[in-house]
Amino acid sequence: MVLKKRSMYRKLTEILGISFLMLIATIFILPRVALAVTEPIYHEWDKAQEHVGLSHLWFTDRADNGLIPVRQNWKWGFINYQGKFVIKPQFQLARDAFYKGVAVVNRNQLINSKGKVIFQDKSIEYIGLFNNGLAIAKKNGKIGYLNTKGKFVISPTYEEATSFYNQAALVKKNGKWALINTKGKLLTTFNIEDKDFGTAYRKSGLFPVKINGLWGSMNYKGQLVVPAEFKSKIEFRGNTLEWGLHRDKYSAIVRQDGLIISFNKQYSKIGEPQNGLWKIQDNGEGIVDVSGHMIVEPQDDQKIILSGDGSYAIRDMRDESSGWRFYKKDQKLLFESNYTDIQAFSEDLAAVKLNQKWGFISKKGDIKIPAQYEEANLFQMGSAVIRKNGKYGLIGTRGEAILPAKYDEMVPLIERTNYMNNQIEKLTTKNPLYRVKLKKNYGIVDSRGKIVMDVKYEILELERTDYYHDIDPIATIQYALKAKDGSITTSINIETGKRIFPTYALVNYLGDGMYSGVPLGNNSKYVIFNAKGKEVFRSGFDG
Repeated sequence: MVLKKRSMYRKLTEILGISFLMLIATIFILPRVALAVTEPIYHEWDKAQEHVGLSHLWFTDRADNGLIPVRQNWKWGFINYQGKFVIKPQFQLARDAFYKGVAVVNRNQLINSKGKVIFQDKSIEYIGLFNNGLAIAKKNGKIGYLNTKGKFVISPTYEEATSFYNQAALVKKNGKWALINTKGKLLTTFNIEDKDFGTAYRKSGLFPVKINGLWGSMNYKGQLVVPAEFKSKIEFRGNTLEWGLHRDKYSAIVRQDGLIISFNKQYSKIGEPQNGLWKIQDNGEGIVDVSGHMIVEPQDDQKIILSGDGSYAIRDMRDESSGWRFYKKDQKLLFESNYTDIQAFSEDLAAVKLNQKWGFISKKGDIKIPAQYEEANLFQMGSAVIRKNGKYGLIGTRGEAILPAKYDEMVPLIERTNYMNNQIEKLTTKNPLYRVKLKKNYGIVDSRGKIVMDVKYEILELERTDYYHDIDPIATIQYALKAKDGSITTSINIETGKRIFPTYALVNYLGDGMYSGVPLGNNSKYVIFNAKGKEVFRSGFDG
């Protein structure tokens, strides 16, 4: 009898446990079910196109023909620069701009600027961006190219494909790639095993390709300008020189015109060329010029400081008694010194260490700014960061204080200089910005000592830097007065150091002088405004 009661009790316990689990599951699942009722189901391709949560209106970063795609109440439409709907929200997907009066909507439809569907084909899985008059389209699992009328100019026969750039695209068949023109004519055979293709190579007109296991560079006519003979990828992204490892494991300088300057052994490059000279390393450091002439042969434990103007300094690190020898670019000796440490010349001054303190010398070797700092950095646009009595500030080229040394921390906010190996790599701004810290608070100052953002924030970080073709580069800054309150963002013009549109966060450039952003303190709204900050459109929550 006791056993029977225990058995019944056990069953009751199991039933109650299952019921409890079902209740918990219902609590968590029901909101998702309720959301699913109102929220459209998005396939994988759709998700790849969606860049924000489904609860907000979102603006693309492209505007054409004065129309901007926006989403409201789960539907997409197009507004003009005055914020008026030219094409009412009615499409499941319409995130791309118009191209020659045609836009892609709902993955497989084309509309005109009045919103009328001029082409649709339900058997097409998706239509991509138009470029050079053609757009990728996938049908029956194969890729081809449509024109703006919806006609397949290039039949869907390929496994994969790229968009067209400079009247050429890459298509894949049987696991290998070939280059075609806008008429579908093969410019190469299907012999490309790997590639890198896109807008990053438009300036140089060459893109990396891998053939028979080795890398080279091809132009948009299908010609191998740099033969596929390198173990490493050969890239020209605005640079006209590249460093490559040849098939014979020897290093080579590769020019954009296809000239290859080979060495008889393998070296490692350090940084990028400085005024025609390239710093290299074997067991020690050396220098070659970009024509392949060995300026300074790498020696064991040899240290070299290469400056942006092509001058350089050499020291044998094995000999503690040896000093630094400074040379002009033409290899003429400037002077010798016994400084314990040095940096590269920048704006005709180089930081040197003497008696555990840093100062600055001229190219004649004489002291221009006395050694009095615990730390000194390169001069950039007339000022340099120094540390004195444990605090950071800015000095000018005569040693004058531009910004008093009072900060606990001072670091470049915008990536503009590579301090590694004490050489200038790239200057991307005329007015370098620095994040400074005083006690627990952060702010931003520029190279002239001007306060860009007051030193009062608990959080202040650089999120990203955007470069646009028709406006100055913009840095997006994340900041918060109190960390517990959460952070917001603002935008700063890197060239001027000024905050732009300070009443908005998440500022993005749409094109043709129009911007989108979020009003500070109201992140449930998205707005569109012009270059004067005048608002033309404001959204609310979706749904």
